[in-house]
Amino acid sequence: MLNEKQFRDRSVRELREIGKQVLSLATDRDLYRRLEGDVIQTNPLLSSNGGAYLSMVRGAYTDATAMRLRRLFAPDAALSLRRLLAQISEYPELLHDRLTAKELSRDLAELDRVSLYLKEQVEPHFSNHERTPAALATTNRELDKAIDLLIDCMKRYYWIVSDAYIEFDVSYSEDPLAVFHFPWVETK
Repeated sequence: MLNEKQFRDRSVRELREIGKQVLSLATDRDLYRRLEGDVIQTNPLLSSNGGAYLSMVRGAYTDATAMRLRRLFAPDAALSLRRLLAQISEYPELLHDRLTAKELSRDLAELDRVSLYLKEQVEPHFSNHERTPAALATTNRELDKAIDLLIDCMKRYYWIVSDAYIEFDVSYSEDPLAVFHFPWVETK
């Protein structure tokens, strides 16, 4: 068993790596929302004629997000917030009166609940015939809740373990929708 300092150092490294993946999820979600709101909904040609292509893009986003979330929630994954939080309970001095054992248990239970939902409800039932806008909207709402839970837990436990803050502010070095400012295919 690691001593507290060793565990803290390892935990901070793991939380930073998990944080990169969570920020990537948050960034993809932001970009997906911008694509839907700023490009598709404002362009009558896309919103009425996007058909199979937009269905594929929307489904691919939802599939990829679900799988990435499954990995982050998995207790046996190489980088697992769930596993790390369970190990924190073995080092109660890390909690520094910032969190009670009951609150930690509640967070673990919520991670387990969302993980089970992703495994039993989203993954097996999400297939081509369920890529309707309504099915995607319902699934994406659940995926958004899972991302928000990860962000909330990451902020809380990073602060507890490292005595520092981690941010998940989405930013871009350039306009991510710039590709839509010119025609892709020119007809002559």
